[in-house]
Amino acid sequence: MPLTPIVGSSRLRGFQLGLESTFNTPVATTRRLPWAVVPTIDPHWTFPTGDSGTLDMAFAPYGTAQDFTAAATGQLASNDVPTIISAGVMGGLSITTSGTSKSLVASPASVTQDVFDTYTGQWFDDSTDQWQFPGGVINDFSLDYPQDLGPIALTANWRFASTSTYPTVPTGALSVDAAPVYLYCADTDFYVNDAAGNIEITKLSNIAYGATFSVNNNLDLKRFANGSNTRFQIANYGRGLRTVTFKLIGAKQTAWVSEASKWIAASPSERFFGIKTNSTVLASAGIPHSLDIRMPGYWLTRAEQTIASNTAFELTAQNIYDTTLGYPFKMTSISTRASL
Repeated sequence: MPLTPIVGSSRLRGFQLGLESTFNTPVATTRRLPWAVVPTIDPHWTFPTGDSGTLDMAFAPYGTAQDFTAAATGQLASNDVPTIISAGVMGGLSITTSGTSKSLVASPASVTQDVFDTYTGQWFDDSTDQWQFPGGVINDFSLDYPQDLGPIALTANWRFASTSTYPTVPTGALSVDAAPVYLYCADTDFYVNDAAGNIEITKLSNIAYGATFSVNNNLDLKRFANGSNTRFQIANYGRGLRTVTFKLIGAKQTAWVSEASKWIAASPSERFFGIKTNSTVLASAGIPHSLDIRMPGYWLTRAEQTIASNTAFELTAQNIYDTTLGYPFKMTSISTRASL
């Protein structure tokens, strides 16, 4: 008699997303993501604190505001960047077309609040342990440009507003991209300049060992007493103090030591950073898959590093809103993805 494998295979896990038309209203998912995703589902069951006349708890616990989060990690593919921008930077954007290449540009507001794009997420495996979470956005994400010059590594922390009836059968017939175009640290140029008008002019040549770009939206979760049909659900998100950082580990070449001198100077100097990745794979004729990140900011900290037989140091910058540029940072994606 054939032996049936135990269900719940880690190789059969899946995570897929669908862009919602109405916040916290589930939709059929449309894209399966090639990331390792670990959800955290916490109804915050809490025991009462009253006296029970017993040495042990004698009451049933009660629930409070529920939290539904998911940590996603993986290598960054060009066609997945629009999801990061839409869910983690700003909503309300449109993809533009030039031949087979598709571009998405995000210059988030700083003196007003951008709208949110929200997503329905589904997490499952080959068992009936199947979850659906509507109202999803990215609270924070990091792009790590590794020292082995391989694909950029993504870490993204999702926040969802609620959960659907458990279990919920996921949307079928979706599969991951079989031939993703990865974006490599090896194909990335790093720039530092003195003025807004010169951004992405001066490249750090033979300096960058690796880097990290991170965005933390510090989202404020809004919950209201609106009756039992929406109890504990997140009703909206507020934008808190956004923190965007750029870290670069550099060899002690003259240009990098010069940046350290600006960091240690008596008066801080605003710097203008560029991180430009151009893939060797074309999105359309003459236009490569790419990701371009621009950020004004200031160097804040230095950390010593050893890379094989050489000493090096890492400088960390934090962004500001620059009135000349009109943005706190900017991300431009070129891929072949036609829709969010």
